Amino acid sequence: MTQLAIAPMHWAQLPDLDETSRLSEGDFACMQEMKAVLAKHGKLDRFALHLIHKHFDMAEDEVLVEYTNTAKREQTFKVVKHGDKVLDNVIPTTWSLDAAMLTALTNCVFIPYQGHQDM
Repeated sequence: MTQLAIAPMHWAQLPDLDETSRLSEGDFACMQEMKAVLAKHGKLDRFALHLIHKHFDMAEDEVLVEYTNTAKREQTFKVVKHGDKVLDNVIPTTWSLDAAMLTALTNCVFIPYQGHQDM
C-alpha cells in the first residue's frame, strides 16, 4: 500500500486563489487526459479534480479538516493541530500529487457507522 502523509496546505507553497490563473485550453486538454486515465482504471466515479490553492497560511503543525452538517447541508473547514483526536477519524479527500509521497491536503471527519461529523 502506498504511504500517505497528512500535511498542512501551506507546505506545498500553494498560491492564494486570487493568484491562480484562469483555466486555459491547455488545462482543459490536460483534464481530458486525466479523465481518460481515470476511465481506464474504472475510477471516474471515485476521483475528481480540484484546483490547488489556499485561502490562508498554516503552521507546520496544523492540518485542514472538513466537517459536514448533513441536516443543514453545510460544510465547514477548520484548522486543527497535529495530534488532535479528531484526526483519528478522518478520510483524506484532497491530495497533492507533486511530491515523492502522496500528501493529503484536506481531510473529512467521518466515523464508521456514524457518518459525517459536524464541529
